[in-house]
Order: sequence, then C-alpha cells, then structure tokens
Amino acid sequence: MDTDDRVGPTSSILHLRCARDIDEQVYRLVLGLIADITPVVQALPPAAAVADVTGSLRYHGQDPAHLARVLRARALGLYGVSVDVGVGPNWSVASMASQAPGPGGVCVVGAASWEIAAFLQPRPVGDLPGVGPVQERTLRKFGVHSIGLLAQLPLGTVQRVVGGAAGRLLWERARGVDRRTVVPAELPLSASVSTRFATDTLDSDVARAALLGLVVDLGEQLRVRRQACRALTLTVVLADRSKIVRSRTRPDGPSAHTGDLRLLAVEAYEALGFQRARLRALTLTAERLVSAAQAHEQLSLDERRERGLRIETVLDRVNARFGSRTAGPAAAVARHGAVSWSA
Repeated sequence: MDTDDRVGPTSSILHLRCARDIDEQVYRLVLGLIADITPVVQALPPAAAVADVTGSLRYHGQDPAHLARVLRARALGLYGVSVDVGVGPNWSVASMASQAPGPGGVCVVGAASWEIAAFLQPRPVGDLPGVGPVQERTLRKFGVHSIGLLAQLPLGTVQRVVGGAAGRLLWERARGVDRRTVVPAELPLSASVSTRFATDTLDSDVARAALLGLVVDLGEQLRVRRQACRALTLTVVLADRSKIVRSRTRPDGPSAHTGDLRLLAVEAYEALGFQRARLRALTLTAERLVSAAQAHEQLSLDERRERGLRIETVLDRVNARFGSRTAGPAAAVARHGAVSWSA
C-alpha cells in the first residue's frame, strides 16, 4: 500500500471491548478509567469505546501499547472486568484489532503502511467495518473474499459493485484509511435513581433512610460520570399511585457531593409536608447537569464539610474497588422493611 493513502498525521487510537452483558454502572466505571488517560473518549454502548490518545502520549511519557495494557490491568484489577484492546493508527484498524487481541488482551498494529497492509490483507472481507451481510455476499459473489483483494481493485470497480459512496468508503478502509475522528459523546443532562418499598410504608424513618440511600447512589453516579447537578427533583409515588413532585435548586452552584445533595433532597422531602401518607416509591433526579470541570469548588471554612469531602473520596475508592454500597453512611440502611433499588 502506498504511503500516500494515509490521511493527515498518524493518530493513535485505542478501541476497547468489554463483555456484552457488562453491567451499565461497571461500564461507566471503565469509561472513567479511559478518561483518566485521555479526554477524547467516545462511548459505544453497551460495551465498547474508542479513544484517541495522540495528544496524551507526551503527557504520559508512554507509547499507546503501554497505555492499552495499563487500561486493561486497571479494569481487571479494580472492577474484575476483562477488556480487549486494539491499538491502531485509525478507528477501523483499532476496531478490527480489538476483535481478536490474543492471549494478552491487547493487539497492536503499527502505523507504517506495510504494517497496516500485513494486518488487513489476509482478513476476510466481512471483517472490514462497514461491510454488512448484503455487501459481503455481493463482494464474495464477485470473488472478493479478502480485504487484500478489495484493496487491489480499482476504485471505480468497487463503486460499481457496492455503490458510489459506500464503495469509496470500503475501498479506503481496505487500504488502511479511515477519516472518522473520535468525538467525545455528550453526557446526559439528567440522572435518576429510584427505590420501591417492599410494602407501602407510613414509617418516616424508613422513607428518610431510603431517601439518603438514593442520595448516596446518585452522588456516586455523578462523580463516576464526572458531572455535577444544579437541581434535584424528588418524585414520590403514593399507595393510590398518585405522584407528587418537588424540585430544589442549589444556590451555591452545581455539586456532586453527597452532603450537598442530601441537603437539597431533605429540603424537597420536608416541603411535601407528609403526616400520614402511605409511600410506595421514591425517585430522585439530578437535573441541569454540567461537567465536573465546570463545577468550581470554592474554598470552604466549614471544617465539617471539608472532613465530609475527604471521607467521601475514600468511600468512592472503596466502592469502586469492591462494589457500590460496600461502604456508606449507616443512616442509609432502612431499619424497618426491605427496600429494592434501581438506578
């Protein structure tokens, strides 16, 4: 393959694959590990992601293969997740490399034209990203069984077989060219957690414990996603299935700290003015989310709050390693009746 087929400067792309049945929260934790290495991460739900580490190599002082092995080791060590990683000069090559990374879980394809060609040419044409079942059958009918054969055909021939735009796309990728860039996906603008009581309850202690449990889960979720919220909305479902909603906005700006969220949630709950209401379920929604980088932390003279923030950091580390709700405030454990949780 001619080196003129390269498009612009060589990039360093990592493509990661987890098991397709990975838990959503664990998947988000893995995304967080990638974000620790590079901010240019695009989630590919439910179990994959692509990251551009080109701009991070100098900062980390390591090559992309080393970063891939570090990611895999961290995911396995922290969350027990086996991640297959492909490393390549562009998206499609890295994606194909992650499909069969070998015993070490990492497959590296170099940026030199001969390395790309050696990797691509022997592979079945159906392995090429963008080739669907219909296109694969059409190409095979014309005797094009491998990516190498597709790359050797004149562009015009490929376009006549599979179509104009699609033909050019597949022809370029067969020759190691992929013009796609990694675009960090926008994070959701809201996040919710909910709980349903095993039986409708009148006990305010049970309700408050459940509410605090929601606050803990929501705060952990936001910190994992590196987001902060400006407002909280509490939705209460009563025994007759009617709903009551109360919202509160944080006056001091966005936050993801459990203590700050607890104050808002309690304020919203107390605004309901319940006396003898029988509760069936609670939902707590964080709204008007922003990136954690936009949540400027002001210097506080409140020693109690600062101590709480330090404890929170330790709890997050424990829960990240051993599972959510491994450690947390005792007040979040309901003393009367069972509670079922969902995020």
